[in-house]
Amino acid sequence: MEAAESAMTHPEPVLAPISSNQPYWVRLLSVGGVACLLSIVLLFPFPQSGRHWTELFNLAHAPSFLLAYLLVVGLFDPSCIGFPKSWHRILPLGAGRLIVLASVLLVLGVACEMLQGFVGRSPSVSDVIANGCGVVAGMFWCLSRHCRARACRTGVSLITVGLLIAASWSPIFELYDCYLQHQDFPLLASFERPREMHMWYSHEAAIHRTTTWSTQGSASLCVRGSAGTEYPGAKLQWPINNWNEATALEMDVFNPGDTPLKLSISIADRLHAASGNATTDRFGTSVELLPVKDVHIRIELADVRNAPASRRMDMTRIESLNLFIVRPETDVVFMVDNLRLVTD
Repeated sequence: MEAAESAMTHPEPVLAPISSNQPYWVRLLSVGGVACLLSIVLLFPFPQSGRHWTELFNLAHAPSFLLAYLLVVGLFDPSCIGFPKSWHRILPLGAGRLIVLASVLLVLGVACEMLQGFVGRSPSVSDVIANGCGVVAGMFWCLSRHCRARACRTGVSLITVGLLIAASWSPIFELYDCYLQHQDFPLLASFERPREMHMWYSHEAAIHRTTTWSTQGSASLCVRGSAGTEYPGAKLQWPINNWNEATALEMDVFNPGDTPLKLSISIADRLHAASGNATTDRFGTSVELLPVKDVHIRIELADVRNAPASRRMDMTRIESLNLFIVRPETDVVFMVDNLRLVTD
């Protein structure tokens, strides 16, 4: 009797019925908004001022597509991402529809990646793979919500985690190599770590690590150019950019061929692009490389600072270092090692 009276005094809460006239268009617009936002993020030319920022962007690809997929699924069918089944759903999503939705997001990711070349960004197969890993990880997470057996749910969830780890593995190691790069400073490049090569870009040449010659450690950079090309060489794209405290740049170079080479060296800061990459707005010099002889190169940074014709070089924002041969008449090979800043 007392229990009955208590129940009458404190009745159990009753969920209000969900109106059948709930505005579906709000969620549908939200789905479209997610797609637009994802496209903007993929296509907007974000300024990337260092190697670490590039790798952080790469690391974000898979989680971003995972969250986008889960958000879209949740807007259609909240129960698929773990919310109570009492929550209203626009469209029940079974396995087939989850796969279709994943396919749509995959196509969107590929299309945006292909369009990046038109907005000043670089399309990348690895980015497409990371995007796909994020989408498929989200799909498996949603499929795990349909599993009744605990072992099945755990196994499918582990696939989700595995896909995210697979997509994040390389950017994480690249970020660790960025940390080592900062630890080595003022050594700019020793080529002892294979991932150092990711800081370098080839121009009309083939570049690789070699152990046939070195002056520090066991490896060096080898640059191979072909006759008839304009400027075969290599570019250090992601140096530690604050050179303000150093007095000179030094490096060791070797010409394994039987004819002399004239190595051109240019250094530019971040403001150089505003000049239209004019040769008068950067530092430039050249050094003769005699056959089968180690050459030690020293460049005074005071000369680099005063090189631009109309301004002073910003030594806290050095952007690139280029090593190249101008219009070689024969095939050329040169090697570089122990690239470093020194303070006298």
